[in-house]
Amino acid sequence: MTEKVKCAVIGLGMGANHARGYVNNPRAELVGVVDLDPARSDRVKEFAPDARFFTQYEEMLQELNPDVVSVALPNFLHEPVSVAILESGAHVMCEKPLAHTLESALRIQHASAATGKTVFMNLSQRFAEKNMQAHALYEAGAFGEIYHGYTEWTRRDWMPGFGGWFGQKAMSGGGPLIDLGVHKIDIVLWLMGGPKPVTVSGTTHYQRGVPRAKAQGAAFDVEDFASGFIRFDNGASLVFEISWAGYQQGHSQESMRLIGTQGGLETAAGEKGNEYLYNHEVNGVPLAARIIPDGHGRKSTDVLVDAILDETPFPASLEDGLRMQVILEALYRSAERGAEINVKEEFPEAYGLL
Repeated sequence: MTEKVKCAVIGLGMGANHARGYVNNPRAELVGVVDLDPARSDRVKEFAPDARFFTQYEEMLQELNPDVVSVALPNFLHEPVSVAILESGAHVMCEKPLAHTLESALRIQHASAATGKTVFMNLSQRFAEKNMQAHALYEAGAFGEIYHGYTEWTRRDWMPGFGGWFGQKAMSGGGPLIDLGVHKIDIVLWLMGGPKPVTVSGTTHYQRGVPRAKAQGAAFDVEDFASGFIRFDNGASLVFEISWAGYQQGHSQESMRLIGTQGGLETAAGEKGNEYLYNHEVNGVPLAARIIPDGHGRKSTDVLVDAILDETPFPASLEDGLRMQVILEALYRSAERGAEINVKEEFPEAYGLL
């Protein structure tokens, strides 16, 4: 019999996609699922009837001893649940972000180091086909040294429901910066080779969501717009804009631009969505080649199973999640102070782990 990875999922919002991925992988076995909502559990039972369903993750870990567990919970629960999983002897597949604060993220890192178990980050956009191919171009040296990047994901008017965990900083860690910005900043960092942040300058704005929530008497204290500038240890720089709400023509706008010494990459509209233009020269003649359409690559759960059984590389590590957490913390701190943050001086313990 072919060896299978015993998989479990905690949280059936985004976690339902993890569950389906494990069920559809012939080298994985979905042994356990955890959620407090019976309706969510019932929906997953339709395609995973052989899995056992629980309402308490501690009970699931004790009874099933899974090899890996997907954590798809509100951000403030990532730390206690991930640490418990690691201490039980299982690996973790964590939805982004790693945690809601850098302090919590460091506790996850310490637990991983102490147990020898791995934390895999589900930085989902890394698995999109266009991003996988763009990264292959980077690894082949097509861009030379990338020295500047720009990225945005801005929405005209999209707010989470007021009063829930998503819009309360103590539980979410922040607003669109930690929700959408993680994806866009992470892709740029990946395509730049994962440089270390040196200084960070950020701004956050609260003009749209907070007044609306206040008028309804609901809890909501996160930003609705964020922008920033990051310098890296290799001299490269990054500018970004992220929002849930801000007056613009379209409902949602996403773009990216990378500039290197031998070529560049930028977002372009294609027939089926955003594509990438790979810009370079041949014999001194400028060329722009449309490389790949938007679309999905391999599922992250499939790449995870291969990584465990075959010891193949997984493209998003705990270090990647921690680097992002440092940047997020520095950006929010910079916005609060109205001043640039020196990352190494501000977060010496975390910086040494990057």
